[in-house]
Amino acid sequence: MAGTLRLHFTAEDLLRTRVLTEPDPMWELVLSVHHLAPTGEPDRHAAWRRDIGPRFADPETAHALRLLRRLVPPRGNFPDFLTPLPTGEGIDGAFDSIRVTPRSRLALDLSPARLERVEDSRFGQGLATGQAESMTDLVGALRRYYDNAIAPIWDEVGDRVRADGESRVREVFDDGLGGMFARLGPSFRWRWPWLETDYPRSHEIRLGGRGLTLVPSFFCVGDPVTLIDEELPPMLVFPARPLRRDPEAEERTLFHLSQVIGRTRARILVALKAPRSTSELAETIGMSLASASQQVTLLRNAGFVASRRDGQAVRHSVTRKGRALLESN
Repeated sequence: MAGTLRLHFTAEDLLRTRVLTEPDPMWELVLSVHHLAPTGEPDRHAAWRRDIGPRFADPETAHALRLLRRLVPPRGNFPDFLTPLPTGEGIDGAFDSIRVTPRSRLALDLSPARLERVEDSRFGQGLATGQAESMTDLVGALRRYYDNAIAPIWDEVGDRVRADGESRVREVFDDGLGGMFARLGPSFRWRWPWLETDYPRSHEIRLGGRGLTLVPSFFCVGDPVTLIDEELPPMLVFPARPLRRDPEAEERTLFHLSQVIGRTRARILVALKAPRSTSELAETIGMSLASASQQVTLLRNAGFVASRRDGQAVRHSVTRKGRALLESN
């Protein structure tokens, strides 16, 4: 039965509340596992699921996913230590934080008091006691899963999360925290001193002057997510709003870019804001496969596009240099 999550604020909490404007790699990684199995209903992650499916035919990648699923069930609690505090050092910094998780934290997070299903395999028991071999296996599995499932769409994840986070910051300037809270989603209700939202079960958290970190997420769908341990710095993960297309702005970008690199290559660069294979790109742009491949090669040689092999296909995406060019126009 659904419940209500209630967050109690003090005046000091309002001063210490912040919104992340960059995606948190471990929250995205863990929450993505919830979307690996189709629900039978249309969802925005269906194309992602279809794209990454063939990669898990590789035995080592499949094994990594099996290890990860032992800790992250399709529904319900997962260990807090998998989503450490943001370090600003990306996925490598997150892996480093997980690798040095204190044994006391591991034992608590993996205990029956915290999880609905305790992992009692040799791997799970090794994690709960902080054995180096199990921790190495876990970080290796996380990295392999990230490389195959998250890295290929990281630019898309970043675009959505940054747009959402930055819009929340503007809302605070325009309408105050209360105005921003009220727009977090249809289930959110702000009545000082409580922020309430629908939640799988009824739960109350008193922030007690610690503030709240709001984390917009690409892979969070429906109800928000929070940490189990109320003693940890409070975080609330919520669905990032879909990007809104602005055809006029896109046309202006295309016009200015075409003055620099030509219209065809400008269209390709804009299209590759979302990673695509050569055939997908050719279909999107409306050109032959050979021409698309040739133009991508020119953009890659100039440092604007990166390409990586994905099974029988090659997927292309905009590099940081290419993104800077897009944003400057």
